[in-house]
Amino acid sequence: MKPLPPLETISLARHGIDRDHLRRGQDGDLGAVWEAGAKAVFGHRGSLLVASGGLFLAPRTLVPAAQTEIYLGQDPTGTRYIGIDLDDEGRSAIDTRLAADRDHDASDLLTAPGTGVDSVEPVWLPLRELAESLDDVEVSLACELVGLGNWHRTHRFSPRNGNPTQPVCGGWVRQDPDTGSEHFPRTDPAVIVAVVHTDEDGQERLLLGNNAAWEADRFSLLAGFVEPGETLEHAVTREIWEEARVEVVNPRYLGSQPWPFPCSLMIGFSAEAPSLSTRADETEIASLRWFTRAELKEAIETGAVRSANMVSIAGQILHSWLENE
Repeated sequence: MKPLPPLETISLARHGIDRDHLRRGQDGDLGAVWEAGAKAVFGHRGSLLVASGGLFLAPRTLVPAAQTEIYLGQDPTGTRYIGIDLDDEGRSAIDTRLAADRDHDASDLLTAPGTGVDSVEPVWLPLRELAESLDDVEVSLACELVGLGNWHRTHRFSPRNGNPTQPVCGGWVRQDPDTGSEHFPRTDPAVIVAVVHTDEDGQERLLLGNNAAWEADRFSLLAGFVEPGETLEHAVTREIWEEARVEVVNPRYLGSQPWPFPCSLMIGFSAEAPSLSTRADETEIASLRWFTRAELKEAIETGAVRSANMVSIAGQILHSWLENE
C-alpha cells in the first residue's frame, strides 16, 4: 500500500480561537468578559444562528435570561466571544425579538435577502451545513458551542447522587453546589479507517461499508468507538474485525477532527488488509464492497454510490486515497 499523506486541516478541524482559559474564572459569572465587549454567539440543539455569511454576533442586551453561557475564547484581534446555549424558551425569545426587529425595518431584506448562511435575515442552520462556509474563527466557535451545548443539556444532574448541577468556570465545568463535586465535558474518541488491500500487481482496493441504518447506495469507511483499556491501534484492528471479519495490519495515523454530534473526536487511520475475504456483521454493517480507484470514481460520478463529503473526515480520507495514485 502506498502510504497516505497526513490530512490537511480543513472543515471542522480548522482552528482560529485562543480559548483563553484563564479568563473563564472559577464561578459561572462572565460579567467581566461581557464588560470587555464580548460578542454573543447563539446555539440551539446543534444549530447556530447565522446571517450575512457568518455567525450572527450580538450584544449582551439580546441574550435572554436564564440561558447557559460559555466563554469560548478570543480571536487574534482580541475580540472575545460568549456562546449562548439556548433552551427552547430562549430560542423562542430570540426568534420573537428578531422577528420584531425585522418587521420594524425590512429595507435590507427588500434589496438583498440572500439565502442560507448568506441571508441578511438571521436564520438557524445545522453545523454540518455550515462547516465549509465559516472561517477558521467561526468554525472554532461553532464546534465549541455545539459540543459544549450538547454536554450541558445531557449532564444537568450529578452522576454521583442525582443532584442538579450548575455551570461554573465559564461554562466549562458543572458543579454540584451541595457537595462541590465537579464534572467535566466528555469527548468520545472514535477511529475511522481506510482499509486497503494491494494485490500482486500493485492494484489497490478500498473497503467501504453500508451501515444497516443507511440507504443501500450509501457507503463509507468503517469506524467505531475506542473502548476502555485499549490503544487507538488496537481499536482499529478490533473494529475492522468485528464489523467486517477482516484482519488488518500496520495501522497508521492520518489526522483527527472534532465531530460534536454529540461529542466525538474522529481519529483517522489507514490499515492494510492482506486478504480480500470479508463478512459483514449484519448488525451495524449491512454490506461491504471493495473498490479500485477507477471503480469508486465511476460509481460516485454516476450516482451509483453516495459517499461522505469533505465536511467529514471520512470524506477527506476517501478522497485522499482516490488522489494518491
